[in-house]
Amino acid sequence: MMAKRSTTSGGRLTCGAAAAYVMMAIILVLQLMQAAAGTSSMHHLHLFMHDGYTGPRPTAVLIVNGTGAPVISGVRFGDTVVMDDVLTEGPSRASRPVGRAQGTYVTASLEKGRPAMLLSMNVVLTDYDGYNGSTVAVTGRNDITAPVRELAVVGGTGRFRMATGYVLWKTASWKGKNAVLELDIYLRVVDD
Repeated sequence: MMAKRSTTSGGRLTCGAAAAYVMMAIILVLQLMQAAAGTSSMHHLHLFMHDGYTGPRPTAVLIVNGTGAPVISGVRFGDTVVMDDVLTEGPSRASRPVGRAQGTYVTASLEKGRPAMLLSMNVVLTDYDGYNGSTVAVTGRNDITAPVRELAVVGGTGRFRMATGYVLWKTASWKGKNAVLELDIYLRVVDD
């Protein structure tokens, strides 16, 4: 027959009992913190961005001519472009518009043949089911020669207030200086 183990020793807790109480307290604090922080939800947006540099109504305009050597034909280190590109639900420009991509990009790489842009933009949703009026703030490095680029979601407004996440960015088509980009935006938002 085994002797009963005491959790006290002369009115004091044993090490094992004290550790158990501390562990229970830590678990309780973590659960309270999680409850206070609320839950988060994941969202996925799939869009196409039409970057129109030429034509009768360009949506991307060079505002600063870079002074560096050409990285590729027609693109210099330091070139700065402001954009107000159309976002659609499909790759065709005739697809239903769902918002705008508004921001800037700067050629920030000196590596010949591999232009990389520093991008800062807001994805403004105007006709995207359930998210109208919401925005997503995106920034990062866009190595335009890579098949898939990853940029950071650093915030948002409306349904995406305080969002975090990332954008997978692919070139769907590229003709001259005009491009159609496929954006898969993955967001985590803390629910109210």
